[in-house]
Amino acid sequence: MTYQIIVGDEIKKEAAQAVAQGRLLNLKNDIVFKSFFSKECKESTYCRNKMLSAVIGRKVRETKVLNPELLPSRTDGKFPRLDIHCKLEDGSEVDVEIQNSMYQDDQIKRSIYYAATLTHNSLSSGEPYSSLAHIYQIMFMDFKTVEDKRLHHTYTFRERKDNTELSDIVQIHYIELPKIKELFSKPASELSELEFWSILIMAGENEKARLLLNKLTKMQEEMDMAEALLNSMSRDQQEWENQIGYERFVHDCISREKYAFMQGEKQGIQQGLQQGERINAISNAKNLLKLNKLSAEEIALCCSLPLDQILVLKDELSRETVSSAQ
Repeated sequence: MTYQIIVGDEIKKEAAQAVAQGRLLNLKNDIVFKSFFSKECKESTYCRNKMLSAVIGRKVRETKVLNPELLPSRTDGKFPRLDIHCKLEDGSEVDVEIQNSMYQDDQIKRSIYYAATLTHNSLSSGEPYSSLAHIYQIMFMDFKTVEDKRLHHTYTFRERKDNTELSDIVQIHYIELPKIKELFSKPASELSELEFWSILIMAGENEKARLLLNKLTKMQEEMDMAEALLNSMSRDQQEWENQIGYERFVHDCISREKYAFMQGEKQGIQQGLQQGERINAISNAKNLLKLNKLSAEEIALCCSLPLDQILVLKDELSRETVSSAQ
């Protein structure tokens, strides 16, 4: 299946209005997030390198985006994945994406699967295992997977009993965006770089995040670059058409899935009711047979059951009576 954003006159008009009103794009939107961090312009490259450095905890100097297309085609019927697949200067590979709660689908197993796929694909046939570079699977999530206040969790291979690390060559990073509310009382000067990027991503929908960002404008070089890039993108009608079109596209997909689910649920309820009626009819038929006052034909008519089934029930009851008498 090829997924395609359909941009009609209504979306074009809405996009033009957004540009005219000076509105800012929403970085939480999957397609805006990818566009922001995957461009090859100076500002996007800077923001991408800084964001990745903040997550993986080491300086990233160079990144090459290996999948720059915004909306890839899928042939397996699954929803398109708007990840950013990068190679770093030392050969390490990074895959980063944003996941909104409405698309939640067992994210833990999902992230493990993609980390394993990255690892498998990073070595060519015949290459020694010693050539394996670091693999980083990064997920910004608009929901919680761990019930604590920590924004960032990192997972590696560890020994179960004494917690010693086997290797950190494969790392899975979860950044749980709803936890930024814990940062609103924190002095702006004390925010880490990762906290800054998380607040920036949420600022399109969260007023407190926007207020906190305003305090950072003169504090961090990252803010200047990010603001310049977001402002530039927000003046581009095509970027707005992508955001609005993608939101409509996602809404339509979810609506179709919900409709299919509801139709299946209705069918299941109907089948359940029919099964329940059948069970009640059989129970009533057995009770009438035990009374021994009506013929098999009369019981079949009363209970709306086939005569053959009444005769089978009668035979079963006879065998039960003989068995209990013995």
